[in-house]
Order: sequence, then C-alpha cells, then structure tokens
Amino acid sequence: TACTSAPVVSEPAPAPTGAVGATLLAPAADTRRMVLAPNRRFLHPNFDGEGALPVYPEEVLARRLPPVTVCVDVVIDAAGQVTAVAPRQDGDCAAASSDDTAAFLDAVRIAVAGWRYAPALLCEAPAGYAGDDACAAEGMVEMPTAVRLSYAFRFSQAAGRPEVEPMGAP
Repeated sequence: TACTSAPVVSEPAPAPTGAVGATLLAPAADTRRMVLAPNRRFLHPNFDGEGALPVYPEEVLARRLPPVTVCVDVVIDAAGQVTAVAPRQDGDCAAASSDDTAAFLDAVRIAVAGWRYAPALLCEAPAGYAGDDACAAEGMVEMPTAVRLSYAFRFSQAAGRPEVEPMGAP
C-alpha cells in the first residue's frame, strides 16, 4: 500500500480592510465660549438620522499604516446642515499637512458633509425668569443657532483586518 497525502493548498491573503471609530472632542482651549444670561439655556445639536462614518481610503490600505487619528472642526448652521469641515491639529491628531493624512482627511470631509443635525437651540425665557430651565419657561422663545463641533476619527487596521480602537474623550 502506498502513502497518500493531500496537497497543501495555501489560502490567498485576505484583501486589506480598515476600520474607523469616531469621538466627539472637547472644544480647543482658545475657542470662544457662549456666556449665557440666567434666563437663557443652550441645547446641543442632536445628530439626526444615519450618518455614515468615513471609509478607510482604498489607496492606502495596502500600505498597512499604523493607526492614524484625524481631527476636524465641523460647522453646523442654524438649520442643522454641515457647512464646513476643517482640520484640527492638537493632542494626538495627525498633522493635516502629512501626505499620509490627506487621504484620511478627504474621507472624513466626504462623510461628514452628509451628516445632518437637529439644530442647536438657544432658549430665552422672558426677562426676570428665575427658574433653572429657560427652555421650560412659559413664553420661552427658541432660537436656532450655528455651532462648531470637533471630532476625532481613528483609522486603523491590523494584519489587513479591521480593528476598532475606542478613543476616550479628553
């Protein structure tokens, strides 16, 4: 009798894929802050609907880069529409001028441009209001207002497979 063995078949390496995670950042230290009178209250804009995260850029997948964190400031107008997305560079954020970062920043701009929000509101109660919630006061007026939010997006991959890495808020 003869020995037989099955031929060794090697599986092709999986195509590289990447994962993306996002975190809302605290405003930069030099950001102008809203100062509210006692009869006013600010309501943060709420994300409205399904906003797609950026897609890991295909042109850099094969390079198997270490994780890259891209931070942006997003301007949301009084109607809740994204009107501007600009790079923010601080902390662990990648330099916007880096060649490697350009593809990631483009992916962020494309995704975030499609996001929609219920607008930020400034509630104003009548003068002399002494309660703790101006938005609940009788005769209160809601004024939609534009705001700027900052986000960090972490693009990562491990052995050509997606890896989501949580990012803690500062």
